[in-house]
Amino acid sequence: MDNTIKLLVADDHAIVRDGIVSLLRSMPDFEVTGTASNGFEVLELAGKQPVDVCLLDISMPGMDGIETARKLCQSKPGIKIIMLTTYSDREIISELVHIGVSGYLLKNSDKEELAEAIHRVMKGRHYFSEDIEKIILEGLTEKRAPEIVPLTDRELQVVQLLAKEYTNDKIAEELHISFRTVETHRKNIMQKAKAHNLAGLLKYAYGNGLLK
Repeated sequence: MDNTIKLLVADDHAIVRDGIVSLLRSMPDFEVTGTASNGFEVLELAGKQPVDVCLLDISMPGMDGIETARKLCQSKPGIKIIMLTTYSDREIISELVHIGVSGYLLKNSDKEELAEAIHRVMKGRHYFSEDIEKIILEGLTEKRAPEIVPLTDRELQVVQLLAKEYTNDKIAEELHISFRTVETHRKNIMQKAKAHNLAGLLKYAYGNGLLK
């Protein structure tokens, strides 16, 4: 039984592509069954040749690696895709992870890491080089401060009374304003807080320090 892992290598620079192929052929576990210089060739070869893993560059003419990965995931979901590129842009990485690639390596990776990545994705796992993993984790943990729309003094008074379980009638009496004015304030506050009910409004108010 043939246990070699069959690989398709795609890169538009011949000298880079040939270098990757030479590296892979120096390892007994791998067999390069095809090479491509653009996405169209990748899709054509994937339909003709046995391929377990596709090593895919991003910047290629005609059809880039991102679109190629998307189409390959749709047409040949059994093929594992490892991006092998110089790009470390967070948005690109995020898009490719969402598309469903199994791995992402930078071209400064060494022979051992490339081999490890291929073996790992063949086991159904993912592999991201250390630098890429850091970028992914930073994107997941980065929390943007929510945009807080300031309340007017009167709206803040209304919120404080709502937190004390005052009804609209009682708020109107307390603040010496009409019932309709209270309703208007309450509607505006809900819109600013992007809340759908009183519980959501109070959660917003406490979360943003409007209530203590």
